[in-house]
Amino acid sequence: MKNNLKNLVKNNFNKVYWITNPNLINIEIILEKKYFDIFVIDNEHSLISIEEIRNLIILFNSLSKPIFMRFGRFNISDAPKYLDFGIDGVIASDISNMEDLDYLKSVIYYKNIGDRGVGLGRMNKHGNNFKNYMKLYHKKLVLLPMIEQKITKNIIELIFKDEMVDGCLIGPYDLSMSIGKPGNFYSKDFKEIELHIIKMKNKYKKAAGIHFMEQNISKIKLIKKKGFNFVPILTDVQFFKIGTDKVIA
Repeated sequence: MKNNLKNLVKNNFNKVYWITNPNLINIEIILEKKYFDIFVIDNEHSLISIEEIRNLIILFNSLSKPIFMRFGRFNISDAPKYLDFGIDGVIASDISNMEDLDYLKSVIYYKNIGDRGVGLGRMNKHGNNFKNYMKLYHKKLVLLPMIEQKITKNIIELIFKDEMVDGCLIGPYDLSMSIGKPGNFYSKDFKEIELHIIKMKNKYKKAAGIHFMEQNISKIKLIKKKGFNFVPILTDVQFFKIGTDKVIA
């Protein structure tokens, strides 16, 4: 899958596992189920250490499983070190205007597109694969900005239109908060943004994502029917909670 990851992110229906707890036994169980297509380490709303993240990246790399990281505004500047470790994609929280997007690109891309410094690390085999890595890096990295604010349709289109962007992902709770209706994913304003993102997905042939947060997993069919194709499903801790609720209730 990783050999053509950008195309698969844009064109396939991707079920995404959201990691907030780096428990390797739990992750091993999830991998054995072969249900999820892509894995995301949440580096905004978790307390996973650098060493734990490194070990997770090495694990997923060794299994040829796509591994992305989600960054917040406060730590997006740390992204290069994890890119050097070996993540395949960046999910960036709360991209609300073109200035946000330009800064994001300046951090994660090398010269001519961004302003990232060059280092010898794991992904270029500590220099042994430097030229090939640099040649392919900009072509292979997946970039998914998150829409978490009530922004204009024009800004959403400009984000989708950017040639380095592979699609957009709705953060439903933050978006509903910005609309003034926390947790309401069915308001008129929320639905308008959903519909416009699907429209932009179809227009620019890119991915449209939304973090699925309902416990009734069968409703994912409705998300797919709407046109979303990149769908993080709950979080690892929520799966654990649902399981314990069923056993202990």
